Amino acid sequence: MSPTKSVGALGELSSQLAGAVEAAAKSVVAIHARRRIPSSGIVWREGVIVSASHTVRRDGEVVVTLPTGESTTATIAGRDPATDLVALKVPGAKSHVATKADTESGRVGSLVLAVGRPGRGATASFGVISAVGEGWRTWQGARIDQVLRLDLAIQDGFSGGALVNSLGGVIGVNNSALARGAALALPAAAVDRVLDELLEHGHVRRAFVGVAVHPVTLGASVVKQHQLPHETALVVMSVAEGAPAETAGVMVGDVLVAANGESLRRTTDLLDALSRAKVGAPLELRRLRGAELQTVTVIPAYRGA
Repeated sequence: MSPTKSVGALGELSSQLAGAVEAAAKSVVAIHARRRIPSSGIVWREGVIVSASHTVRRDGEVVVTLPTGESTTATIAGRDPATDLVALKVPGAKSHVATKADTESGRVGSLVLAVGRPGRGATASFGVISAVGEGWRTWQGARIDQVLRLDLAIQDGFSGGALVNSLGGVIGVNNSALARGAALALPAAAVDRVLDELLEHGHVRRAFVGVAVHPVTLGASVVKQHQLPHETALVVMSVAEGAPAETAGVMVGDVLVAANGESLRRTTDLLDALSRAKVGAPLELRRLRGAELQTVTVIPAYRGA
């Protein structure tokens, strides 16, 4: 390839990336809800902004600077500390709703841009998606189907801003606090699920049964007698008073071997089962009580009910 053609190709790529930033920046706002510099947010739906919860340190009205430079007042519609997302409502504000990218944009090796607005003007950082984490759990216990690990700099004020592809389509919401020292983004599909809950309830209703468990190794004779697929299960160490588990008759000393047909070998297996369970819908637990294998139905409530 000749130097002229090479420069032309790089120039074309540079122009395309600059255009992607300009397109995405139309839906990226500055949120003034902490000391020092503002944080970033995205106009995710008409009249609704999403951002990183840890950067919005007020629960009342919040001043937001729109891409036009106009300032408006937003109110907190709900927040979920476990996924570090917050929803703000800005009724009546005219702003461009983010264009979502297709799911193919979230592949490892994809060129991406982090777009933020820690002030009046938009800023950007360039890099790639270095890994796609499946079945990832946050440090506060929330399970996320997928998280994008980024090889780029999320600078101060970028959390809550947009991760975009080379065409300016939004792939997810950037975050530097979900895993300390790592640049991550929550994919758009995960953001939408959390946002639905926040707009309806003000918080995320996660299934809760009210037991503390610990892994235990079963005897070979017990495994053989009940034809269990594994030698490890979860023994119930405590049951919260008035919790769904107590109502269903779960007792300290019960050994839980499965939930809705899925084996329980580690405490995270039960957390995963609860993350898939629906509040108010039956959750079938298989337990060993003494020498008897039983099925008990628990109706999960939501934490804080």
